Amino acid sequence: MTNPHPPLFGLQVDHDPDGAVVRVEGDLDYETHRELVDAVTPLLTTGGSARDRSAHLVRLNFAGLRCVDSSGLSALLLLRRRADEAGVRLVLEERPVALERVLVMTGTLSHLTAPEQASGGQGRPGTG
Repeated sequence: MTNPHPPLFGLQVDHDPDGAVVRVEGDLDYETHRELVDAVTPLLTTGGSARDRSAHLVRLNFAGLRCVDSSGLSALLLLRRRADEAGVRLVLEERPVALERVLVMTGTLSHLTAPEQASGGQGRPGTG
């Protein structure tokens, strides 16, 4: 049986002098999380042929997000790890109540949204 109301999901990537903005719309869930990871990962790449596409700042704009499940959360945690490894600042913007609630309930809010803090002259580059 097919789902008469398949989840709607869309991504729009825009570039600016500081990096990239990825606008997320619809449901970030088991069926769509891979699409987000596949779209954002090249923006975090710092070496090789992807250098032209790399950014110092990647902003994920969730103004159009309807809901998020554990797969969506897992994708965000993976992107945080990849951003940290690449020295790219990852910022979660315009978080709707549904996303905020999941981040609070899972204890990941501070990990995914903490502002950059200096520690001995070095900040955690992926925070934001």
